[in-house]
Amino acid sequence: MQDLELELGICLTYMLSWRVRQFVQMMVLGKLVDHYKLLPWMCKAIVRANPGSIAVCEVDGCRFYRIFMVYATNVNGFKVGCKLVLFIDGTRLSRPHKRTLLPACALDGTTIASTSHTP
Repeated sequence: MQDLELELGICLTYMLSWRVRQFVQMMVLGKLVDHYKLLPWMCKAIVRANPGSIAVCEVDGCRFYRIFMVYATNVNGFKVGCKLVLFIDGTRLSRPHKRTLLPACALDGTTIASTSHTP
């Protein structure tokens, strides 16, 4: 910001630069609310392009609630090759969502044997 003042004679505060950044980001990327409106369409596109896949998007009125997606190849691989080991982990999402993301991962015998903890 000091460069702007020295080179162009513009005095720009941090708050003003942050607001300009947010405005430009909204103009380029659009509003987050508009992105959530695309989720039902994306779920239908996933199911249409990948037969046997599951994609469900739940909305409560006009508010996004949750989404679940799994591709058919992942389901088949889980049924055929995975043993009874399933890892579920949760991580908190930060602003503006403040929700929890729950990814799940399953390992089979060959995956466990191939991952070693050697330095």
